[in-house]
Amino acid sequence: MGHLSQHNLWGPGDNRVVMLPPSPGDLFVVTTVGGKLALVHPIDEYDKAVSIAHAFTHRWRADQPVTIKVLSLTLHEAQAMGYLPTNLSQNQTPTQRAEARQFVVNNLWRIISTCNDAKPRAEALDLLRSMGELK
Repeated sequence: MGHLSQHNLWGPGDNRVVMLPPSPGDLFVVTTVGGKLALVHPIDEYDKAVSIAHAFTHRWRADQPVTIKVLSLTLHEAQAMGYLPTNLSQNQTPTQRAEARQFVVNNLWRIISTCNDAKPRAEALDLLRSMGELK
């Protein structure tokens, strides 16, 4: 999961964005607001996720400040934290299973086609092979 160092961006009213930048093996960027999942992006959209999170701190108006976390995660980390399904067949309808699987497949293909770093591309290809998407 991202580098151990964290970076903070402060917004108005003590709102803040806490970011864990990408590290080797990370494939997804997960954004949480107040501890609840808000967005999932492919790793090549890390800067976009940070921009969205920072913009949100300027719009948040409440009695309590909000912390938005932007986390760079591997597939296994995202699954372990409950942000992506670990068992696509458990407690889901066939439509939900297909949509969840397609979400992961689409993001892996996006990493392969847009990422400039060879390691995430290779890991995305390995995951697609293990999912039966490639021969």
